[in-house]
Parts: sequence; structure tokens; C-alpha cells
Amino acid sequence: MGSSASFFLTKTLMTLLLSLTAIPITVNSCPSSEWAALMSIKASLKEPNFPVFQTWRGTNCCYRWFGVTCDPTTRRVTKINLNALTITDYHRNLPATTTPYMTGHISSSICNLTQLFSITISDWKGISGNIPNCITTLSFLQYLDLSGNHITGQIPFSIGRLTLLTVLNLADNHISGNIPDSLVSLSNLMTLDLRNNAIQGPIPWAFGGLKKLNQALLSHNQLTGPIPPSVSKVYGLADLDLSLNRLSGSVPGWLGKMAVLDSLKLRGNKLTEEIPREVLGSRMSVLDLSGNALSGRIANVFGAKSYFISINLSRNNLTGSVAKSMVLASYIGYLDLSHNRLCGAIRSASRYAAGLQPLLMWQAA
Repeated sequence: MGSSASFFLTKTLMTLLLSLTAIPITVNSCPSSEWAALMSIKASLKEPNFPVFQTWRGTNCCYRWFGVTCDPTTRRVTKINLNALTITDYHRNLPATTTPYMTGHISSSICNLTQLFSITISDWKGISGNIPNCITTLSFLQYLDLSGNHITGQIPFSIGRLTLLTVLNLADNHISGNIPDSLVSLSNLMTLDLRNNAIQGPIPWAFGGLKKLNQALLSHNQLTGPIPPSVSKVYGLADLDLSLNRLSGSVPGWLGKMAVLDSLKLRGNKLTEEIPREVLGSRMSVLDLSGNALSGRIANVFGAKSYFISINLSRNNLTGSVAKSMVLASYIGYLDLSHNRLCGAIRSASRYAAGLQPLLMWQAA
């Protein structure tokens, strides 16, 4: 009887074990290939002041790894967020005077994280090297922010392959070369920020292909040539900043006819000829054309619909009297007409906001 019971028990245990092996086991860790890619990224970056990668331990990169987000179903890495401006909130126990400063480079292994839709590695000051060209193979990428580093080299020539991209922020680096022609294929792009680099050459002639663009911030580069007419086809463009470049030609009148353009900054270029009536009479709230070689008179086109937070036309070659219709504007918060060859005075500033920094900021010839 004892042997029969023992046989029955053994058979029951074997059956149970076989049934357990047939049950799918849920894997909580990320794929080993993605863990390896993150280890390579960690090895290529150094931050002495903050333990940024202290949590990057073990094999489960989807569990409490700082700056890493995974898809809850597939366990694939979908987001990397390493922003120096937020790291201080994560490590509040460190002295307030401690400044984040990361060196190294962005490893091309980041391209092995094929499900990424968002990459932020920004404001570390010391990260150098090039943008990995393979980053353009990340077909799900919607958000790319590498601003505030020391990145050199050029924008990848095939950047236009990232057709889902909505934000491209490479500001405050040392990027050179031309803006790739393929960039205009980013039909979903809403924010383009390339400020404070060393980018050269013309603005792509087919810039109007960026149909959904809302912000184009290209100031403080070495861009040359005229402002392409195709910019007028970017119907949702609200903020255009091309300041501190080497642009030439005239200020296009069609800029004043763009339906939602609210801020136009063309300061510090080589623009010539008169300021178009359409621009001065537009519904923009910020207009900065200072530091060019603009000439002629200021058109008398201001009226009740004119509402300017700021107008800066200083440091040009403007002549004649100050436009009398300026007193009809519903609001002008700041006005600078200095360093021109203007004469006369605004008849009354009573219609302006009390905070207007009155002229006359003008200089005689």
C-alpha cells in the first residue's frame, strides 16, 4: 500500500510540473539587447556631480532606472529623458550649489533601441561628439532634444527619414554645416530649434514643406542668402526668429500677410531696402528688425488694430519723420527707433501703455 501511494504521489507531481511548463511566464525585464544598448550609453557618458546612472543596475531596465521608460506590455524602451535641469529635483539631498555637468558622447548604441519615440539628453554642457547618423533609423521617433551640450559635426543628412518627428531641438551646441535638404520632409514637425550653433549656408528653398511648423528658431548661426518665399506656405507659423545671421535681400512683404505669425525677429542680418507696409501694418505683437541696413521711411500704417508688445527698428538707415499714425496704435509696450536718421517726435504718448519706454530713442544724422 505504501509503494502504491508513493507511485501515485510521484505521478501527480510529474503531471503538475509538466502543466506548469506549459504556462507562459511573463517576462518583466527588458530585452537583453536593449539592456546592452543602455549599458553602452552609460559607459559613454560621465557625470561626476550627480549619481545619474546609479539606478542603472541589474537586468531589469524597465524598473526604476532613472530617465528610462518602457512600454508596459512589450517591455521595450520607448523613452530616454536625461535633462540636467530636472536632475536636481531627483537628487535634493545634494548641495544646492552642485551643478550638473556631463561629459562623453552619445553612443550609436542608442539606435538599437528601435522603439524609442522620445529622446532628451539636454543641458549637460560637456557632452561632445557628433549626433549618431543611425539616429535617423528610429522610425517611431517623435521628440528629439539634444540642446545645451557641446555637440559638433553636422545634422544627419537623412534627418528627413524621421517622418513622425514633431520636435527637433539642437539649440546651444557647436553644430556646423548646412541645414540638410531632407529636413523639409519632416511634415509633422511643429518646433524647429537650431539656435546658437555654427550652421552655414542658405535656408532650404523648399522650407514650406514643413506644413505643421509653429516655431522656427534659427538665430545666432551663419545662415546666408534671402528668406525663401516658400516660408509663406507654412500657414501655422507663429514664431520666426532668424536673428544674428548673415541673411541678405529685402524683408518680404508676405511676412505681414501670414495669418498667425505673431513674432518676427530678423535682428542683426544684412537686410536692405524699405520695411514693407504689410509688415508694419500686420497683427504681429513682436517685431525686431534692428541691426540691418534698412532704409526709407516708416510707413504711416498704424491704427487701432496695431498691438505691439515690442517694436525694435533701431540701428538701420531709416529716414524722415516718425510715423504720425503710431499714436493711433491700441498698444505699444516698447519702441526703439534709435540709431537711425529720423526726425520729429511722436505727437502724444497718452494713447500708449503707461509702461512705454518713450522715444525719443532716435538720433539725428
